[in-house]
Amino acid sequence: MKIRIGVIGCLGRMGKKILSELTTNTKVEIAGAATRLGNSVGLDIGPIIGHSSNLGIRVTNSISGVFESSDVVIDFTTKECMLDCLKAAVKFKKPLVSGTTGIEAVDLKKYAVRVPILWSANMSVGVNVLLKLVKKAAELLGNEYDAEIWEMHHNLKKDSPSGTAIELGKAIAKASKVDFKLNQYLHNSSSIRKKGGVGFAVSRGGGVIGDHSVMFINSDERIELNHKTIDRTTFAKGAIQAAIWLYKNKRETPGLYSMQDVI
Repeated sequence: MKIRIGVIGCLGRMGKKILSELTTNTKVEIAGAATRLGNSVGLDIGPIIGHSSNLGIRVTNSISGVFESSDVVIDFTTKECMLDCLKAAVKFKKPLVSGTTGIEAVDLKKYAVRVPILWSANMSVGVNVLLKLVKKAAELLGNEYDAEIWEMHHNLKKDSPSGTAIELGKAIAKASKVDFKLNQYLHNSSSIRKKGGVGFAVSRGGGVIGDHSVMFINSDERIELNHKTIDRTTFAKGAIQAAIWLYKNKRETPGLYSMQDVI
């Protein structure tokens, strides 16, 4: 039996990618698609995602309706919409996969004690491999190297640094056994770089999907680990992989999971 997956934020860039990938995956089927943009409610998702014919799934503005009809739900929206998704996940006891960023103030664990939730700032398999490599490098190098993270995204991205950059920084801090204090290490003043922290640099421009570079630097050498996203499809494939994993392995086990558990 195919896994029924619902998509919240179905008209966004990621939502459309996920729906398109769902139509080609033989393990799953689309259970529902929700948006907060009222002008598309009632339309079939087929033409919306570039299909030449209807697919029999109509856009709704009911998050609850999508959760009720799905085995697992994927959310790529905003903090406000994600909070509604978390409440719906608890109400209908359905696993939730979310890639929504800019949610530092949201207590995911409060919901995860009642329902399985998988959240990652980046659903790319490659980025999650990078996370593992960065952790290992930080463990081996210790505090003898300055750790710097640079990220670049398109000019419409609102949060800064990116959620992925923050997760990379947290991984370095944990492996190096130092406190992670984001604001303390953003280089936005004329003061010299502080020792022992994680530095961040941010660039925004054009249509860049997402580039991340992690550097470990001392007076003699520099080690760099890089990842560049070529196509948003990688996020969609990762999110679907995460949804399948969460439903198959953890649907009866409340908890907070991530792509690090999947790969």
